[in-house]
Amino acid sequence: MDHIATLRTEGSRLSAAARQAGLDAPVEHCPGWTVGRLLGHTGKVLQRTTVCVADGLLSAPADDRFGSLPRDEALFDAFDEILTNICETLAMCDPDGPSWNFSGENFDNAFWMRRMTHEVEIHRWDAQNAAGVAIDSFDEASAVDGIDELLTVLMPILSAVKNPELSSSFHLHCTDASGEWLTTFVNGQPTTIREHAKGDLAVRGPASGLYAWAWNRGSIIANGLDTAGDDLLLDAWASIVP
Repeated sequence: MDHIATLRTEGSRLSAAARQAGLDAPVEHCPGWTVGRLLGHTGKVLQRTTVCVADGLLSAPADDRFGSLPRDEALFDAFDEILTNICETLAMCDPDGPSWNFSGENFDNAFWMRRMTHEVEIHRWDAQNAAGVAIDSFDEASAVDGIDELLTVLMPILSAVKNPELSSSFHLHCTDASGEWLTTFVNGQPTTIREHAKGDLAVRGPASGLYAWAWNRGSIIANGLDTAGDDLLLDAWASIVP
């Protein structure tokens, strides 16, 4: 998939929805956040990534590398400029070139191409939800890639903090695209395999809806999904993913 094209499209949708919602609108799935905080958070993440990639940093950039973002409506234009900068930076870089990231491995620019795409598209969902407009489906290929990133890259980090005692297995299955995973937790440590296998809980349905649910955006029913197995584990999943 073309991560940069998706990042540009989803970032523009995020900006448009944020403007429509207004800075003070609450963000349902980020408790205590307003759209202003959502946009500021996303802008800061994009700024940090731009520095990491442009400078080929091998350690986390210092906070003084970023400018402060406006807290009034000038934030909208500032975000648009930041989005343009990150897209241009990623388009010009060598995907195999070195840059630091928080995962402890895969220190290359391709990591950030993927991570920023999924960061922005999930928060685009948040902004559209806050604005009360129709929420666009995720691109099918991006949804599959986003689920894969969540399970194989982010889940070990999240579960160690959020639910370190979980010992259960989850089978996620896209019904309209090629994508199946079994993630097995043992004392909070997950292992994911990309294949059909039986889990304690199975969640299946369209890739876009499965991706949204996997990130705690919307319910099983709202996302057009089906479950099999121990539905009590839905709460365990929700306790891990922000």
